Amino acid sequence: MAPQPKAIEDKITEILPETDVLVVWSTVASVAAKKIAQSIPIVFLSVGVPVDIGLIASLNRPGGNMTGVTFEAATETYGLRLQMLKEIIPNIRNVAVLKAKGDPNVVHAITALEKAAPSLGIQLTQYEAKSSDDLPPAFEQIEQSKADGLISIAGAFTFVNSTQIALLTQQHRLPSCHGFRDTVVAGGLISLGPSMVAIAIEGANYVDKILRGAKPADLPVEQPTKMEVVINLKTAKALGLNIPATLLGRADEVIE
Repeated sequence: MAPQPKAIEDKITEILPETDVLVVWSTVASVAAKKIAQSIPIVFLSVGVPVDIGLIASLNRPGGNMTGVTFEAATETYGLRLQMLKEIIPNIRNVAVLKAKGDPNVVHAITALEKAAPSLGIQLTQYEAKSSDDLPPAFEQIEQSKADGLISIAGAFTFVNSTQIALLTQQHRLPSCHGFRDTVVAGGLISLGPSMVAIAIEGANYVDKILRGAKPADLPVEQPTKMEVVINLKTAKALGLNIPATLLGRADEVIE
């Protein structure tokens, strides 16, 4: 289960007196930090849309006490994830969207998916989970709906529950696309997303600059320059799917 906002706020409050620079990972944690810690520098990592959710004024001039690294360069990434499922399953029609309750990423991800779906001839149905206990019944509902595939909205909840989500997609024979490599390693079909290691390294660079005297307000927010495609061929075979050669050629990692 991903940490809940109140628990994150309590933890931030606890460590603030001994903190010179606060580093927070995920959108949920960053929103909590914005609320609680307004007097120290904050570096956020892997945040979906920091301007849209009010963390910063702009990517180039963040203002305030926060800066950091986004999770993806644009919400158009969700359209690309949907398109990859379409490449694998040309006749795909109904796609389930798994979202976490209370995650600020969700609104903007859904907007991007709804923008892309009509041109691909895809209908979306949303399923919400608040805790890991909600996942099995959500997948039961998805199976009953005769969904042809699944898009998992990237966030702290879906990252922490990567293995369970992957196993459930296998159990219910759902071709799936994710934002995290971890989910595909655990058995999901395909992912499109940035390297978590690269984000962490860039975050360390921000901390170094701030400790040397730079102000978060003046440090432009970085966006990942490369989105990695990871494909699990074992899962594809188990689902009876053939991955197009063009998609395999774009893959950064193929799990066999």
